[in-house]
Amino acid sequence: MPHAAEAPPEPKPLAAGDDTEALTRAIARGDTRAFGVLYERWFDRLLAAARLITGRDEAFCLDTVQDAMLKAAKRIPTLPSEAALDRWLCRVVHRAALDRLRRERRRVAREGRHAPGAGLPASGLDEHLAWLRERLRELPPQDRHLLAARFARARTFEQIGEETGSTPGAAHGRIRRLIHALRVSEGDQQ
Repeated sequence: MPHAAEAPPEPKPLAAGDDTEALTRAIARGDTRAFGVLYERWFDRLLAAARLITGRDEAFCLDTVQDAMLKAAKRIPTLPSEAALDRWLCRVVHRAALDRLRRERRRVAREGRHAPGAGLPASGLDEHLAWLRERLRELPPQDRHLLAARFARARTFEQIGEETGSTPGAAHGRIRRLIHALRVSEGDQQ
């Protein structure tokens, strides 16, 4: 793993007869072999760049490079030189890293807002859980079974649909309506 001040490694040299302009033009046309050459040559450099930009673990950086490579495969322009390709790929990996960091920040904020007891003082959390348990006991058994299958046993909608003899969409709709009813009931309680 490179240190913060260490530059990313140089890309691997092109094979004899290859040039950057021909390579990028072929990738823009959809040539998968040419894209494979680009991927092989630039992967290590882009991974190191992602590490420098984000300071994150290898998995995060691998995902960032994957995002960048997908963008490159779809949008690479014909570039005249190795230096132009280097600048373009570094911008793409930089944007991919920023996008991934923003997505993660939004996900963490969203999960924090929807976490059980979010926004409740510690003393109110116990009261809220007691209230929720009581509402769940009041539900018909088939509704309790749906919620337990989804949240306690982490079943997919497909699995729930198979268990209940319905479609995945119908299972999703029923669970969504149950949650909405509980939220409306919670709003009435407050």
